Amino acid sequence: MEPLANALKRCGLKDNEVLSYLYILEQSPATPPQIARGTKIARPNLYASLQSLKEKGLISEQQRGKRKTYLAADPSALVQTLEQRTEEMRQILPDLRGLYAAQKNKPTVKFYEGAEQVKEIFYEMLEAENIYGVASTKKLYDALGWDFFKAYIPTMQRKGIVLHDILTQDSAQTSAKVPTEILKGLYDMRLLPKDVPNLAVDILVWDDKVALISTETPVFGTLIKNAAIASVLKIMFNLSWKQLS
Repeated sequence: MEPLANALKRCGLKDNEVLSYLYILEQSPATPPQIARGTKIARPNLYASLQSLKEKGLISEQQRGKRKTYLAADPSALVQTLEQRTEEMRQILPDLRGLYAAQKNKPTVKFYEGAEQVKEIFYEMLEAENIYGVASTKKLYDALGWDFFKAYIPTMQRKGIVLHDILTQDSAQTSAKVPTEILKGLYDMRLLPKDVPNLAVDILVWDDKVALISTETPVFGTLIKNAAIASVLKIMFNLSWKQLS
């Protein structure tokens, strides 16, 4: 019976529906007490399953005196039910595709308040292959905690994530030492001119995502998911990269 039960589940029947349907197929006509004893399904759950099987056209209900009995319909009813569902899906498929196409190009924006929430952005970046950053990483490290990055960057190293940084001069002399020592060949940086002050906002770009992180108090971040925006910022990053030492 197990292969039959598994096949019926793949057709969309729930566990209790499968047990009830197979019992009624063998023992039809059957009363609820008989079905409950034979399937070990609790009575309240059984009635829900019987109602669902009736709606699918797989069983019918008859009144015999004061008792209800249930009879199995021809199993071909299951095929008809599946075909009906397939046809219904075909009819609404154009509308579903329209919603999908609109969503696919629609940017999503998430906001993160406080250092602990902003750290969630960095956890999401662990799925990237390359990360592009324009930052005052010293201010970022101060905002989120140096211990956090000393634990986070080894995870980047284990995953083989390549980090490209455009940094302020101050950050190059301080916080850049951490990824340089840990990431080694996976890390490269360029420096902004000396007259550029420490940045109040860090920009991180990877895959189809862009993160803007304010390192001033209160610390907060914004994560934008949109392939077009990420692509333009990568182009701007690469143009700046070529011009910097």
